[in-house]
Amino acid sequence: MRTQKLAIIGLGHVGSSVLATAVQTELFGEIVLIDPRDHVAFGEGLDQTHAGGLLSRKNITIYAGSYGDVADANIIIIAATHVYPNGEIPADRQDLLTENLPIIHEIMKNIVRHTQTAMLIFITNPADTIIHIAASYDYPRNLLLSTGTMLDSSRLRQLLGQRYQVDPKAISAYMMGEHGYAAFPVLSHLTIGGIAYEQLSDYFPEIPLLTAEEIKEKVVQAAYDVFETKNGVTNVAVAQSAIDIARCVLLDEKSIYPVSVPMSEYEYGFSGRCAYSVPCILGKDGVEKKLLVTLNEWEKEKLAEAVTSIRHSIALTE
Repeated sequence: MRTQKLAIIGLGHVGSSVLATAVQTELFGEIVLIDPRDHVAFGEGLDQTHAGGLLSRKNITIYAGSYGDVADANIIIIAATHVYPNGEIPADRQDLLTENLPIIHEIMKNIVRHTQTAMLIFITNPADTIIHIAASYDYPRNLLLSTGTMLDSSRLRQLLGQRYQVDPKAISAYMMGEHGYAAFPVLSHLTIGGIAYEQLSDYFPEIPLLTAEEIKEKVVQAAYDVFETKNGVTNVAVAQSAIDIARCVLLDEKSIYPVSVPMSEYEYGFSGRCAYSVPCILGKDGVEKKLLVTLNEWEKEKLAEAVTSIRHSIALTE
């Protein structure tokens, strides 16, 4: 019987966290690691394999491989990024584009040679521009996405969970738009235990209601609180986001996640093509439905700002 197979491309801080998270889920019987630094892929695989002798771990086949090994992969997670020799990783995701663009072109050229059926989950930044570029290749659109604002949304729920002293999972909320500075909270659809955001003061009168702009600033800043204290790295939470998406697809969970996907000019009325995060139903067929939720005036303005920001980045690739 064939087991589920995962391919991880790029074994830096994020890719190694993806691997560590993946083996704990026990979703995959086979994991192939691909990195131009063969010794890094080999070492990460060997380190995880050594844990296979522990009674707490399942016996998973993990190995360093090549692009030919993605031919029968169910899921491919792309975490590849430019390696800065002195560790001086840019804080602005858009600044990563110049170095990461040729890497993504190389990866997509190799993937399309070997498969048309694997779900591709991109983590590489700038997330929205990267998925736009990936969508320019001959690959099924429904099998392409970036983690987008999924992590931003988790930060949003965590922020409000701490503020209101409730489990973040009791909060239905998400960020939309760009993964980065232009991400924004969709408060018009946010609820805590079914209570609409604007009604929270009736239930929590002692807690001042934050404005949408205040929440946006706090969530965006949260990324840099990690980035600045971990020497330019945010890896654990985004790795979990990618594996959650993989699980949703493999188990056909039909979960709704805010992920970055290619968008047409007929969606939200922006002329030309772009890619940004909207809530999507994910299942065995990948991105099965985009939920084009209604937005209030502030949210429409912020989505327009996000699209403008992403298109500026896209223009640099043309």
